[in-house]
This record gives sequence, C-alpha cells and structure tokens, in this order.
Amino acid sequence: MTDSRSRILDRIARHTGGEYDADSIEASFQALAQSQTVNSVQPEMGLTDPIATFIEEARRNGARVANLKSMDQVTQWLRDNARHTSTEVRFHLAPNIIDRSLDWSGLNTTEQTPAAAGSWGVVQAHTGIAETGTVMSLSNECPSGLLFLVERLVIVIARKDIVGYQEDAWQRLRACSALPRTVNWITGPSRTADIEQQIQIGAHGPREADYLIIDSP
Repeated sequence: MTDSRSRILDRIARHTGGEYDADSIEASFQALAQSQTVNSVQPEMGLTDPIATFIEEARRNGARVANLKSMDQVTQWLRDNARHTSTEVRFHLAPNIIDRSLDWSGLNTTEQTPAAAGSWGVVQAHTGIAETGTVMSLSNECPSGLLFLVERLVIVIARKDIVGYQEDAWQRLRACSALPRTVNWITGPSRTADIEQQIQIGAHGPREADYLIIDSP
C-alpha cells in the first residue's frame, strides 16, 4: 500500500511533467542530502580573532560595546553612564548579577519586574556568538521578562565565554548540569520593519543595548 509520502511525491511528478516516480525522487533527495552533509554548514569567516568579530557584528546590529578589565568595574560603568540620562535610572538586576560581590552603593537597584520608563536591565550572558554578535541568556540565570521589558539592556559577558559559531554555543549549553526552560538570544536592541517597512527601534524590547566584555571573569 502506497504511503502518504509516496503519494505526494507522485503528485509532484505528475504536475511537473517529469518522467520519474516517487522512488527516484526519494533516491535523488537522499543523494543530495548526503552530498551536502559532507561540507560544514558553518559560513566561512576569518575567525582568527572571535572577540574582534563579535564586537564588529554587535556594533553592526546597533549595540554599544565596552571592554572592562574586571567585574568590579561594571558598577562604576553604570554610574558613569547613568549620569548622562535626564531621568532617574532604576537598575533591575538578574540573579546571576546579584550573586556577584559588587559595590552597588549609590545605584537604585531592584529585583522586581521592570514596568516603567528609565528602567535598565543588568544581566550576565551565558555565551556570546561571534558569527552574529548575539548573546545567549538562560532563563535559570536571568528571567526572560528582564530581557524584554526594560528600556535599556546592559549585558555583561566574560571574554572567555565568547565562541565562534552558533553550534559552539549549543555545545556549551549541553555541558550544563541542568538545562533551562527557555534560551533567549539577544542581537542588539529590539527592532522591526513590519510597520510600513521602516525600522522601528524598541518595538518588542529594549531601545538600547550595551555589551560589557570582561577580560577577567
């Protein structure tokens, strides 16, 4: 009895006028799939320096990038940048940032879900991906809402956690002792061109994004 897959392939053959049957189509498909798996699906990139590629791609996506020597400099960076805002900034901290022994004095911090203008999210990424300038965040380290409900998102990432390709990021995730419920990928500030084909910033998330690359974790 002919299965549904074979019937579909036979119908394609009849409508395209081809002189072949489902078996020959299936054989051709398998041969093509086999030939394509020989070559790597990863794009050819000059990844002699993944950090430089990550920074270049992140900036191309609209994110600002700063290099810091250590985690101790994060809070001072926040103080310096908050001075340039016209409204009071409230810093919403992810759990993996709160666990750090940092000096938060003088900063208006909270663990509550952001809901108002002037809110900045401060999170630490699990992995950075040089291929696209993307950061990976895990829900068991940072609540997903914190990534999308703030006006400005500050993402801290250790230099050692930046990898070349997406496949490398998934490999690091599989090495975790416990998998998260959600994996979020952030590529610069939120934007869309769905409205009259014009780029709109902050449509579905933060209007601004900063990546702080830490030399020493």
